[in-house]
Amino acid sequence: METLNFHTLGLAKIQRTRIFPGRGDVLVRVGQKVDASDTIAEFFPEEKFIIVNVRKELNIKNTDDARRSINVKVGDKLKKGDVIAQSSRTISKPLKAQNDSEVVNIIGSQVVLRLMQRPKAVLAGFEAIVTEILPFRGVVIETNGALIQGVWGNQKATSGPIITIMEDMFEELTPQKIDVTFRGSIVLGGYCANSEVFKAAEELNIKGLILTSMSASIANAALNCNIPIILLEGFGPIPLNERTYELLKSNEKKVVSLNAIYDVKKYEKPEIIIQLPVEANPPVEGQELRNGCVVRVNSGPDQGKAAVIKKINPTKTILQNGIRTVCAIIEFSDEDQISVPLANLDILE
Repeated sequence: METLNFHTLGLAKIQRTRIFPGRGDVLVRVGQKVDASDTIAEFFPEEKFIIVNVRKELNIKNTDDARRSINVKVGDKLKKGDVIAQSSRTISKPLKAQNDSEVVNIIGSQVVLRLMQRPKAVLAGFEAIVTEILPFRGVVIETNGALIQGVWGNQKATSGPIITIMEDMFEELTPQKIDVTFRGSIVLGGYCANSEVFKAAEELNIKGLILTSMSASIANAALNCNIPIILLEGFGPIPLNERTYELLKSNEKKVVSLNAIYDVKKYEKPEIIIQLPVEANPPVEGQELRNGCVVRVNSGPDQGKAAVIKKINPTKTILQNGIRTVCAIIEFSDEDQISVPLANLDILE
């Protein structure tokens, strides 16, 4: 049975293809080293056009008169406020461009404008080497290191040394725990329910936050925060699974890349990458639940806990709510075993 795969790996070859939509340019070369926040390409969003009806806007009855009032030609680049047309009537106001734009066509008394847009940046997302250029489409980047995938991010990226301020996997991160000594670092905290944490982190120039989980009520504040934020487990007071906690804690003070930029529609996930000078193999994608598989419980009283599948029952089990479904026997680190529906498990390998 297929399920969601979340990699929590101490060492893997990590290769990502950064594709941009629409017109754009690649800004790097093969072999170049890039940082998480480096711009590797720029692209223009989907083109937008507007049609200006000069005859209607200037209230001119005759189409030929409206055409003669047009002061621009195809190819002209206009700034906001530039005059597009001016009626010969002395009391008439000039028709001005409402946006920076380019004249792409004039049809009768109608002027077709392409809106000028600023290019958008494509960030690398992690420290890597450029291995391939896809002309006018994107870039392939690659590195080796530890890989930890989260469940939510606020669409920003950075890199810096990681500091762990969690004493245990159930700890809550409060504004009082944000300290000036964390300046320039990425902080691993616990559950966050107070948006003042984000303000304190910004004021003290903390580079990013890795949170176990977060209250859904402060999601908008997290999206608007100027530093990258990643959730490892989800929304609500969920403890961090032991496997991820130990991996991050063992890499304390190392430089990590925090990439909270992802596209759910492309099945991407926010990622934490710790670059290591060791060659590795790519992680296996699209794994299925099986005996011996490391999993994370994604709902219920044991949500967030990591475990190992000991056995997948061949027949369906009737749950307390009357639903019949396939379940697995899983074992936690303390050797306690429970039966859990397969739908309530994510793969952590």
